[in-house]
Amino acid sequence: MTPTILIFLKAPRLGTVKTRLAAEIGEVAALAAYRALVARQCACFPANWPVEIHFTPSEAEPEMRAWLGAGARVRYFAQPTGGLGERLAAATARALARGAAGVCLIGGDAMDLDETRLREAALLLARHDAVLGPARDGGYVLFGIKCMNTSLFTRVPWSTAAVAATTRARLRALGWTWAELPESEDVDDRASWERWRVRDERRALLGREQHDAKTDVPSPFGPGRVDDGETT
Repeated sequence: MTPTILIFLKAPRLGTVKTRLAAEIGEVAALAAYRALVARQCACFPANWPVEIHFTPSEAEPEMRAWLGAGARVRYFAQPTGGLGERLAAATARALARGAAGVCLIGGDAMDLDETRLREAALLLARHDAVLGPARDGGYVLFGIKCMNTSLFTRVPWSTAAVAATTRARLRALGWTWAELPESEDVDDRASWERWRVRDERRALLGREQHDAKTDVPSPFGPGRVDDGETT
């Protein structure tokens, strides 16, 4: 199956992204890191997969398109108001209602969500009701499902070490089958950022996926335009 990627991002604005990292390396460097992380992540998406970029704040669509670009497989949606669970649930329900065979929810700062790992997630989702990519901190870096159930996003203790465990409990209560990817890591502080940079340099030196090795590419999906997509 070919799932739709739902990536949840903030507009790249000074002082609003990677705030924990910014406390250690400064806001300017943290903003540059955020842009590099997202560019790398977007460059890892399989070429034929549809992508939905769910952004905040709601007026940032021109800014997001100018940064990430546009294309036939890419659509932009402003995140609705509400807590994280409400926003994830709304995006998931709407993507499935639009005909997505399945969805993979991700952020822009996972250490190991390369194309190989994403394709592995799709294979697992084809055989199970859900796929979970657990994070080292107890959250998750990827969550994939093929049908909607609001319990998966309601009263979850977001931003705590109990997120993945709570999600597993909800899946178990639903009687759903799921598979898990190897544990990964979010880039949230100086130490994880340095680890990411070392891995990125190694990838470039090894010559693997050379098109993916340039984190300074401003528009991973091609030239940005404001007239070919839709928002909600």
